Amino acid sequence: MKKINKLILFLSVVGLIFSCDDILEEDITNDTVLITAPSEGATISGNTVNFSWNTLEGADNYRIQVINSDQTTAVDSLVSGSMFSYIIAPGVYKWRVKGVNFAYETAYTFPVNFTVEASNNLETQSVVLQTPSDNFYTNDPNFIFTWDGISTADSYSLHVIKNNNGLETVLETPGIIGVSHSVDVSVFNEDAEYIWKVKAVNATSETVFSERTLFLDRVSPNQPSLVSPSDAQVLTAMTVNFNWTNGTDTGGLQTEITNTIDVATDVNFNTIVYSTSSTNNTAQYTFTTLGTYYWRIKAKDLATNESDYSNVFSIEIQ
Repeated sequence: MKKINKLILFLSVVGLIFSCDDILEEDITNDTVLITAPSEGATISGNTVNFSWNTLEGADNYRIQVINSDQTTAVDSLVSGSMFSYIIAPGVYKWRVKGVNFAYETAYTFPVNFTVEASNNLETQSVVLQTPSDNFYTNDPNFIFTWDGISTADSYSLHVIKNNNGLETVLETPGIIGVSHSVDVSVFNEDAEYIWKVKAVNATSETVFSERTLFLDRVSPNQPSLVSPSDAQVLTAMTVNFNWTNGTDTGGLQTEITNTIDVATDVNFNTIVYSTSSTNNTAQYTFTTLGTYYWRIKAKDLATNESDYSNVFSIEIQ
């Protein structure tokens, strides 16, 4: 009976919390967001569209959608302010926005039609980078850089800058015709942070550089060292805390290490009863059967370099 009463009390508290959130949030269901730009029938020259609307009291965020002429969604984003910039290819579009908070949301505004047209003036436009993604970690120096084209651009310029105790430009390639470029591996001659950036150029103007960062790391993490339980330790508790260390990373880049722990019933790990990943050098497992078990650790960094497995320790659950 006491357990039932406690459960009822818990559910009541949870319900009260959510009810309080609803009470604290303003009901904006019947309100309307007022669009300011682009307005109905507007034509935007270039590839950058600046969307704006009036702030709505009670709205914490706004969801903006942009729909292509074929009725597919080009943009569906949740933003916190009343302005949003996006790079869009030439074409015919319509857009709408609604206000939202934790408990309520308005209806979408009536869709507003606008047109994006190509412009020979590249100064107000931007190149959209595609691959590699920003903050990309890898152990492979074979890169093919890609980006979206601008119809009024004649060519593109690619620069690569190494950031390793100072900035050093290691590649400048102007006059690229097309939207991709492969770079010789000799450019990436050491593990480091690299900044790659692209700008579009025509006879009368050019864009600013668009840039991203990548990280080259070819050094494997250290072999982990098991700490506790110690090898052949006898334990009477069914719940066991496993702990280990990774040592000092000797590579040019120090990245987050993810460790995978395996626990098995045999020393060859043919029958693994527990496996999980951890970034804080500890894991906990509750055994359901008494007996002897074996555990080991392998480390992997953000560039997917892997260590050797640690030594294998055994434990006995009595």
